[in-house]
Amino acid sequence: MIAFTYAVIAIVFVVLGIGGIMYLDHKFSQSVGDRPFAIKGRRIDTDDPFVRSQFRKFYALRVAYSIALLVLLLVVVSHVG
Repeated sequence: MIAFTYAVIAIVFVVLGIGGIMYLDHKFSQSVGDRPFAIKGRRIDTDDPFVRSQFRKFYALRVAYSIALLVLLLVVVSHVG
């Protein structure tokens, strides 16, 4: 039963992780609109200061979301059993 619980927790957190990051990337793309930019890994190539500021904001949100998911995972796993 515990193995099943861990499997459900793993599936939920993978879906939350991928879905959340994809949602944040989608909101970033919507916020900059049709302004030209190219993302290369963790860097962005653009001359537009608005796109740079939005990228920094959404990158910080992605990091905070990832850390929050890790903390939530530790809390949930510590209560299983």
